[in-house]
Amino acid sequence: MPELLAAADLALLTSRWESRSVLAQEALHAGVPLVATRVGGIPDLVGEAAELVPYGDAETLAATVVGLLADPGHRELLRERGPRQAATWPTEDETVAQVLSVYDELTQPLPLP
Repeated sequence: MPELLAAADLALLTSRWESRSVLAQEALHAGVPLVATRVGGIPDLVGEAAELVPYGDAETLAATVVGLLADPGHRELLRERGPRQAATWPTEDETVAQVLSVYDELTQPLPLP
C-alpha cells in the first residue's frame, strides 16, 4: 500500500464520519496531499496538512481537487506539511500506554460509601 499511495498525486477521504482515519494517517506519513471531509476527528488529526471540505458538498470537493491538481506549489506545501503533522502524533507505544492507563483507571475498585 505505501508504494501505491506514494505514486498518487493526491488522496481523497470523503467520509461522513471518521475518528482517526488510517488513510489520512498513511497519506500524511507518505507526504501525499490529502483532501478530506471536515468531519469527526479529521480536522484535529490533519491540522493544516490537508485541504478540508464540508461533507456532502460535491461542488466544493470537485473545485478543491481540481484546484489542487492545477497548483503544484500548493501540493508541494501539503507534501511538506504531511510528515511534519504526522510527527506530532503519539507513537504506537505511547498510544498503547495511554489506553492501558485508562483501562487501569476504570478497573480500580471504587471505595465503599
